[in-house]
Amino acid sequence: MDPKKLLGNVPWITKEGYFDPAQFPIDSVLKQALSDDDQEFRTGLNLLRSMYGHGRTEAGVFLLGVLVNCEGVWEKRIAIVEAMTGMHTKPCADLLFGELKRVKSSNTTRRYLGAVIKVLSSMPSELIEEGFETLAEDRSFSPKMRDKFRAVLEKGVFEDYW
Repeated sequence: MDPKKLLGNVPWITKEGYFDPAQFPIDSVLKQALSDDDQEFRTGLNLLRSMYGHGRTEAGVFLLGVLVNCEGVWEKRIAIVEAMTGMHTKPCADLLFGELKRVKSSNTTRRYLGAVIKVLSSMPSELIEEGFETLAEDRSFSPKMRDKFRAVLEKGVFEDYW
């Protein structure tokens, strides 16, 4: 039996019965991504990431906005940054480089900064090379951080996840 006939008008279910994130309404997903409930929050992030991966560029814009809007809850910020994996855009790279400059490295922020570097290092070199070169020469960062930035440039990937 055709799932469309069984379920009615639900354009996000394909004729074969699969979920199509490109057709799913985004309003409820945004509410989930802003939820204080951890499970809803993570579900919302995963759906936004999936929607972006299926061509919904607005889902990527919302992910960037969720990061900008997130308070200093580092676990949430890590989850948001990880959801940006695969967003190979200049605005995403610029925002993440801005995070590296804005957030001071400490025991509390180290995992977050590691997640930012890891996502950046997965982007094409034309989006990140100049940014990492600038950071690697910036004396406001510790020698250890500058070495991490150089390692990304040399290896093309961030292997040392702190």
